[in-house]
Amino acid sequence: MAPSGHNAPLSAAYEKTADIVISPIGELATPAPTDTPARGTQLGNVVRIKGGAVAISGEEIIWVGTASDVQSSVRVTSDTQFIDAANSLVTPGLIDAHTHLVFAGDRANEFVQRCQGKSYAEIAAAGGGIVASVNATKSASMEDLVRIGHIRLKKMLMSGTTTCEIKTGYGLDLDSELRMLKAILSLSEEQPIEIVPTFMAAHAIPPGKESDSYVDVIVTDMLPAVAKIMKERGKNGSQSPSIYMDVFCDEGYFSVEQSKRLLEAGLKFGLIPKIHSDEFVNLGATKMALNLGAATADHLLKVSPAEIEMLAKSNTIAVLLPGTSFFLDLPEHAPARALIEAGAAVCIASDFNPGSCHISSLPFIMGLSSLHLHMSANEVLTATTVNAAHALGLGSRIGQIREGYQADITIYDVSDLEQIAYNIGSYMVRSVLKKGRIVFSNKN
Repeated sequence: MAPSGHNAPLSAAYEKTADIVISPIGELATPAPTDTPARGTQLGNVVRIKGGAVAISGEEIIWVGTASDVQSSVRVTSDTQFIDAANSLVTPGLIDAHTHLVFAGDRANEFVQRCQGKSYAEIAAAGGGIVASVNATKSASMEDLVRIGHIRLKKMLMSGTTTCEIKTGYGLDLDSELRMLKAILSLSEEQPIEIVPTFMAAHAIPPGKESDSYVDVIVTDMLPAVAKIMKERGKNGSQSPSIYMDVFCDEGYFSVEQSKRLLEAGLKFGLIPKIHSDEFVNLGATKMALNLGAATADHLLKVSPAEIEMLAKSNTIAVLLPGTSFFLDLPEHAPARALIEAGAAVCIASDFNPGSCHISSLPFIMGLSSLHLHMSANEVLTATTVNAAHALGLGSRIGQIREGYQADITIYDVSDLEQIAYNIGSYMVRSVLKKGRIVFSNKN
C-alpha cells in the first residue's frame, strides 16, 4: 500500500491503480525515450536503472522509476501483483522484424551438406534451397501450418520475443501463398505473440516457370487476392495490421527491374514495400528500394558505401541478420559499424527459416550481433526493441519501457544487459509479459 500522510504532488500515474508492479529490479534496461528510430550514436542511448521498478495497469505501463519510489508514485491495493526481479535483468519485450516462420518440413540434410563444403547456391541449383521447402509446404494443410506455427512461436516466446513479423513465400502459387497468409493471420489471433504479416510470393521462381511470367501472376492474380483477404478481415472486426510486401532481389532470383515492378504493384494495393537486398550480390536493390520509400532493406552483406550513405539519409531501416551469415558459415557479415557510424537506423532480427538460419532465439542472435557485428550491448538492445518496432510500423506503442506504452516486457535470469551476449546459447528468460499479462513463466 502507498504510505499514509503522503503530501507530495502525485504524478498522473498515481490516479491509476497498478495491477502489476515489477519491483525491485536488478537492472532495468530500455532505450532512451524516442518517438523515432534510433540512429548512429543514438543506438547506444539506453536507460539503465539499478534497483528499478515498473508499474502496469491493464495493458499499459503507467510508471517507470526506482523501487524506492514506486509505492509513493502509483496506487497499489491488496490485489496488486508484485513480481520480484531483484536479481534479474528487465527489458522491453524483444521484437523479431524478419522471420519465415510458417513452413512445412525441414532442411537438415542441407545443413549437413554445407558442413561438408557445399555452398547455398550449389544446393539450390541441385533442387534444394527454397524450392525444397516449397514442395513440403504445398502439401501441408492450413491446419498443419497453424499447428507447426504454434510450436515455433512458443519457442520464440520462451526466448523473450513478444512481437514478430512472418512472411509467406514457400507456396509460390496462388492457392499455397494465400493458405500461408491465412495461417499467419490465424496464428495472430490464437497465441500471445503479436504478428505482423508480410506477403512474399516473390521469394523464388517456381521450377519450370519463367521469371517474367511468374511476376505477371503475382501482379495480376495474387495481389488482388491478398488485398481482398485483408479487406474482409477488417470488415469482420478482426484486427487488421499493416501488411508488408517483400521481394528477394538477388542473382538467380528477381532482378532489380522485376522487384521494382512488384513493389510498385504492391503499393497500389496498400502493401508496404520491403526488400531482401545485397545478400549475395550487389545488384542495386537497396538504391531502388530507397527510391520507393521501402520500410526496410534486409540482409545488406554486400551493400555499397554509397548505399550506406543513402540509407543513413533515408527513413528506411537497415535490418541485419547475423544468424544467417553465421548459419551459412559465410566469411563476412553485414557492415553494422559502417551503417551505425554513417547514421543509419539499424535493426537486428533472426531471419528464422528452414534453410539458411534455423535459429529462433533472439538472445542468441543478440550474442552473435556482439561477436560478429561488433555492436555494444546497448546498441543490440535498441536494435531488437525500439528500432525493430519502427521497422514494423509499431514504434508508437511498443519497443520501450515507457509510460503510456504497451506493457510488453521480458525478464531474464541474468543480472545485467552484457550477460545476454556473455551467456550466448544459454536459456536465460525467466518470464514474459505481453499487454500486461504474464504469458510465459519459467518456474524451474
